[in-house]
Amino acid sequence: MSHTIVLLQANSNASSRQYSDFENEDKAMDAICQLYEAKLKTENRNAKKITYDITDLFAFIDQLPDLATLTFDARISAYVPRNKQWIKDRVFAHLKKQAGA
Repeated sequence: MSHTIVLLQANSNASSRQYSDFENEDKAMDAICQLYEAKLKTENRNAKKITYDITDLFAFIDQLPDLATLTFDARISAYVPRNKQWIKDRVFAHLKKQAGA
């Protein structure tokens, strides 16, 4: 697992651009899931229980104006840019691993 930087633009306003860095890819994927969960909590303040599935999470990722990662590759000593599809593939694999599947 390698150092990963998440680059995010939350809405159409350029000032919503932000970045976060994580010591490994798993923590970055957790953070992306937590971002969606925070949005759900804000939108459903009175709900006692909130559930979602992977298609909901992917729709959230797709609607973001910009989401990308830079993942450090030790073989080339450089960061490799990754797009939304790569992120969705990694989030899916990460959640599957957490579920023990």
